[in-house]
Amino acid sequence: MTTKRSTRSGSIESNYIPTGLSMRSETKGTLLVREPTTVSNIFLTVLLFACRKYLFFSTHKRLFVYLILLVGSVVGDFIKFPKIYFANSNTFLNQYLVKLGWFWTVLWTLSFLVTTSKVFCLNSRPSITVHATRLVVATFFWYFWTNAFNRLEDYYGKCSGGRGLVRSACKSAGHLWKSFDISGHVFILIYSTLVMISEARPIIGWDKIQDVLRNEENARKEGKSVATTFSNLKEEELQEMKTVYKQMTPYVQVLFIVITIFVAVWELMLITTMMYFHTMPEKLLAGIVAMSTWFVTYRVWYTSSFLPPLPGDGFFKYQALQKSEIGI
Repeated sequence: MTTKRSTRSGSIESNYIPTGLSMRSETKGTLLVREPTTVSNIFLTVLLFACRKYLFFSTHKRLFVYLILLVGSVVGDFIKFPKIYFANSNTFLNQYLVKLGWFWTVLWTLSFLVTTSKVFCLNSRPSITVHATRLVVATFFWYFWTNAFNRLEDYYGKCSGGRGLVRSACKSAGHLWKSFDISGHVFILIYSTLVMISEARPIIGWDKIQDVLRNEENARKEGKSVATTFSNLKEEELQEMKTVYKQMTPYVQVLFIVITIFVAVWELMLITTMMYFHTMPEKLLAGIVAMSTWFVTYRVWYTSSFLPPLPGDGFFKYQALQKSEIGI
């Protein structure tokens, strides 16, 4: 496109402007675009992808593997495996991680739950509290079953040094307490792993939130009516989500990596427990109780209309952002 203008001397001055550039220049910089990627962002993306591939391995296949290992642990009832570092009950992992397993599970899972809920619950404290009740339920079942295992061991146990002695008195006298000892370690390790994996699922589709936020803001600036996940949000709600999402994302990423590390430790210690501690029936029963408790809560109870809701439920359809990644 060519434009002409007259100078004071009467001559004609001609300037060439590419077609469409003049109109674009007026709105240039008004629309939001994706920020440039850095080397550290690429490294973090690869690390998070690896964590997600490991943590969100098919749950059904994971449970099947657990059952195979539990049943296969019968080999340890007849053959003594060579001792390794992890088989020592006095190691750091056993003393400060496994024995405090539920504390670590609740600590990291609750931290992740709160930071993610701040986004998909629009920083609403009552909604975040409702989500946190899932961990209250999980803690109740952890307490109930571990105490039930101990009571069964006391009730059906016998002292090798004579009758009438309770377990504490029997062991204090140097005798051996014989009983069907359902493995509390197997229960805690499997149950903690399944709870942490279930509560970590809001990370799926998390990166897409910024893209949908950007598209929604651009559509509103241009006056377009485009149906997005956030179309039902008011302007102040949209800005609140944008601010909270930016603040919480670094914490969500770090906590997700920490959860993945702990799940890996729990599964390592689970394999060690299967090899060196308890009999196969004691471990199998503990594993079945753990898997059944998780299934009843996360796959039956929380999917119904009763509270508490599933991880990721909030003021917008967060699950819609996860559909393309649901196979992970």
